[in-house]
Amino acid sequence: MNYQKFGNKPTVVNGIKFKSRLEADRYQQLLLLLEAGEICDLALQMEFQIFQGYIDPETGEKEKSAFYLADFVYLDCKARKWIAEDTKGVETKEFRLKWKLVKQRYPEYTFRILKRSDV
Repeated sequence: MNYQKFGNKPTVVNGIKFKSRLEADRYQQLLLLLEAGEICDLALQMEFQIFQGYIDPETGEKEKSAFYLADFVYLDCKARKWIAEDTKGVETKEFRLKWKLVKQRYPEYTFRILKRSDV
C-alpha cells in the first residue's frame, strides 16, 4: 500500500508528477496565466536557503543547511514582482517556521499560501 502524507493524491499533469491534486490544479491555472502573458518565468519546486550549514565550534557536530521548497515561483509581468507559492491542505509546525524564516530572508519575493478554496 502506498500511503500518502495527509491523504494527498499524487497527480500527473503534462508528464510532471505533483504531490497533490491541489498542486496539480494550481499548475494548470498557472499555465493558462503563462499562456495569456500575465506571468513569466514559471519555475517548479524552487529551493530557498533558510540558513547555511555549519560546524558547531563547541561540539564539532555538522549542522546541515535548511531549505524551504516553493511549489511555484514566477514573475507577475504587470506588477514586475516575484511570487513564490505553496499549495497547502495542512500546515505543519515545521512548515510555519520555515515560512516565517523564508519570508524574512527573501523580502524581494511575495510569498503566498493557497488552499483548496483559492484554486
